[in-house]
Amino acid sequence: PLGLGTAIFIAEIAPPRISRFLKGAVEILSGIPSVVYGFFGIIVLNQFIRIFFNIPSGNTWLSGSIILAIMCLPTIVSVSEDAISAVPNHYREASLAIGATKWQTIIKVVLPISLSGIMTAIILGIGRALGETMAILMVTGNCAIIPDPITNIFSSIMTITASIGLEMGETPAGSIHREALFALGIILFLITLALNQPIHALIIKIITIVTIEYVMMCLFLFKICFNLK
Repeated sequence: PLGLGTAIFIAEIAPPRISRFLKGAVEILSGIPSVVYGFFGIIVLNQFIRIFFNIPSGNTWLSGSIILAIMCLPTIVSVSEDAISAVPNHYREASLAIGATKWQTIIKVVLPISLSGIMTAIILGIGRALGETMAILMVTGNCAIIPDPITNIFSSIMTITASIGLEMGETPAGSIHREALFALGIILFLITLALNQPIHALIIKIITIVTIEYVMMCLFLFKICFNLK
């Protein structure tokens, strides 16, 4: 919601000067290496969580979740903004001409047309979160436990990617430990496929529906223009 709201503000609401500034800032943030985000998490976020919640250490899975959200936002905002800006202006003009407000035009016209691009942005954001290693490795404490995400949000964790990155270089070839790390990689790959396939199917369905509606609208306008029965 935050990423989509920011994209809508940049593409549809903000004045041109502010829009250009925010778009440039988002593109810069999307290109920052993950180790920089991890350093920010260690210096700022972990210390804030430790002091604010009065806990011994800020290396928690809560820190990792916040860092991942911060890292995914620029990608989602940038791609969503491009998709919204790509909607032809005549759709907006037609909606405003029949009495719709600007907000109604955004919700009822612009967003449905750009939905496939927005879904692509979400896929890219989720993909970055799933494959992220360095930033998470730096802020979560890397304890090999499974925490309760409701009652124990301040425990340290070790993610799948962090486990592979930390332990792969220390395991002997052919050992059970090394095979377990390869199994973790396969699990991560299967999770990515499981998340992406339904979204791709939804995108294809949306594109098909939008195309059919566009063709029907064109035929209706053609019929009106030439007074066909």
